[in-house]
Amino acid sequence: MNKIKHILVALTFSVIAIGCSSTSVTVDYDPETNFKQLSTYKIVATKEKNAELDQLTADRIVAAIEAELDKKAINKATTDAAMQVSYHTVLEQREKKSSFSIGIGGSNRSGSSSTGVGLGTTIPLDSNFNVYTQVTIDVYQQEKLIWRGYDGFEAEQTISPQEKTQAINDLVANILSQFPPAKK
Repeated sequence: MNKIKHILVALTFSVIAIGCSSTSVTVDYDPETNFKQLSTYKIVATKEKNAELDQLTADRIVAAIEAELDKKAINKATTDAAMQVSYHTVLEQREKKSSFSIGIGGSNRSGSSSTGVGLGTTIPLDSNFNVYTQVTIDVYQQEKLIWRGYDGFEAEQTISPQEKTQAINDLVANILSQFPPAKK
């Protein structure tokens, strides 16, 4: 019986850990494209609807894309690039899930049976919002979309510039870790 309890505890913690993991990158691409031929890029304006971004955030995203492509030995070109890279964003305000719970319970045990009663309530701690930012990176070859990847992060409105830069760098690195796609 003790062994079963240990297994149940281990399974419970495994489920909790999986539930707390960050979102995963979603990627789609044209399997007919030879991505090995794409050694130069140019950043271009998006063809998609873009959320209103301040110039600081837009500059952070471009810098992160350029840094990640540079790590992959894909060079920035001013003309005649093998691929064009754009990004677009979706911003969404989400209510914070901060709360405090109060619970009251009791039980009555007699012989081989028991009964219990419980009552609980949740009290919100504040009414602030977090901002969810989704970044989609598109890669085109001669006006044709050949690769798309996206992911997002949620942060408090009061995030510092350094924290925002780090979050964007991590997000873009996570997305572009899937580029170029591995042929299967």
